[in-house]
Amino acid sequence: MAEIEQAAIEENEEIKVQKHIPDDDCQLKPPGLCAWLASLVTISLILVAQLLARGDDPYPRGTGVFLLLLACVFIFAPFYLLTKHGGTEDGNTYMQARTVVDRGLYAIARHPQYLGYMLFTCGFALLSQHWAVVLLATVGATLFYMQAVREERYCLAQLGEPYKQYLQRVPRFNFILGLIRLLQGSNVIGS
Repeated sequence: MAEIEQAAIEENEEIKVQKHIPDDDCQLKPPGLCAWLASLVTISLILVAQLLARGDDPYPRGTGVFLLLLACVFIFAPFYLLTKHGGTEDGNTYMQARTVVDRGLYAIARHPQYLGYMLFTCGFALLSQHWAVVLLATVGATLFYMQAVREERYCLAQLGEPYKQYLQRVPRFNFILGLIRLLQGSNVIGS
């Protein structure tokens, strides 16, 4: 009897994906609370980092500068990628993409912008080397992670099977693994 119920649940979930029907976890508009909170924490982190004394260790500071530069690539490139390849209609923003984008940075990480923001917060923490900034960076990065997870449910409901396949091919944030898979050809459609 339990097997029949499980099969019915799986079949129902498959139908939801095929018909793009949102369930309780997926609203008709993208989730945003965690992103807003993470943005506020990140702004606070920048301000606090300017007011507090900085650490003197050059190695974390150098790593922090590298992470900030890397963050810029991950934050700004998606604007172009989503606008060009996301199937947005005239007059809509890049955030209203209608197709799965799996090119460029989206071929190596599912959420390059959130990854960029996480790298940004970590970069400031390493530059500052102050416990308060490290704490804010941890909170900010956690909120960006939570936003990405919520957004995946939304995208799955909106885009269906192509997004489900994308979830299986491309790692959420591990861009090194994503790059290795890309170079091996294992995150290409149909592989």
